[in-house]
Amino acid sequence: MTPSPFGSMEPAPQDDRRLALRASDADRDHVAALLGQALAEGRLNAEEHAERLESVYAAKTLGELRPLVADLPVSFTPPTAGAPAQPAYRSDAASLANMPPTDTVMAVFGEQKRRGRWLVRSGLDAKAIFGSVELDLTEAVLEQRELTISATSILGEVTLIVPEGVMVVNEGTAILGERNMSLSQEEPYTAETPIVHVRGFTLLGSVEAKRPKKKWFRNR
Repeated sequence: MTPSPFGSMEPAPQDDRRLALRASDADRDHVAALLGQALAEGRLNAEEHAERLESVYAAKTLGELRPLVADLPVSFTPPTAGAPAQPAYRSDAASLANMPPTDTVMAVFGEQKRRGRWLVRSGLDAKAIFGSVELDLTEAVLEQRELTISATSILGEVTLIVPEGVMVVNEGTAILGERNMSLSQEEPYTAETPIVHVRGFTLLGSVEAKRPKKKWFRNR
């Protein structure tokens, strides 16, 4: 049989028909998670990851998604083809059922902060226009292992406080502004490392990610 880029043999006719199906949001999120894992393992660099991720969310069919992970040692089994995927970071979801989600945080000529224990959707918009937004993820509960934050700052500032062990990838643009996503990391990243993708636009403002301040306790 003719070799296939997706395995040792050509896909069965049933598989051909399945690849022609329209992709769902869950399918695209599944492939995005696989690419994030490849990035954490060093199989993709940041530029390759960003290019493929853009193609993921532009894909319309399962057949368009499959080539994006064909050269990676992963199993292409979107949730629509089997059991639904379970969020990796919501083991306590039942206790958080009544916790209000925050999808958009906006500050216009003012200040907005999100701290403590709060539920973070897989997509979050932060907008600071002549103001400041602070998103503290130290105690936050992530709905999925990968989080995309669209951080827009126009003559304002957006600050992300990211706990140790979480990777931040800068995918935004700055014009006469600053986007600083360089973080210290004491332990190496793994395939299970949570990833925060920071997109958006900065004009005469700043978007910064930093680790929480360490607390020093005096022995008595």
